[in-house]
Amino acid sequence: MSDIPSVYWMIIIAVIVFMICLVLYYFAILIKRSGEVVKEVKPLLKNTDEILKQTAAMVNDAQEAVSVVKGTLIEINGAVLAPVKKIGSAISIVGDFFEGLKK
Repeated sequence: MSDIPSVYWMIIIAVIVFMICLVLYYFAILIKRSGEVVKEVKPLLKNTDEILKQTAAMVNDAQEAVSVVKGTLIEINGAVLAPVKKIGSAISIVGDFFEGLKK
């Protein structure tokens, strides 16, 4: 009774070996599927890189257009609006002068 029969030991060792083999099998399947996923993702990353380059080119074009419009507005301000403001301020000074004469 104090001895455990060898059949029980063989069963215990077989169960432990089976579990280790099962873990190794699942690990191998995981590695195989991750390799497949990497193969599927590589073309997507290339497409994403191309899309990002195109987007960067569009943003640069938009920035150039905005800078041209900004420069045009600054020129319009200097050429048209500034003299109009000066004329307006001169008219208001003359108006204030005549207002002062009336008092």
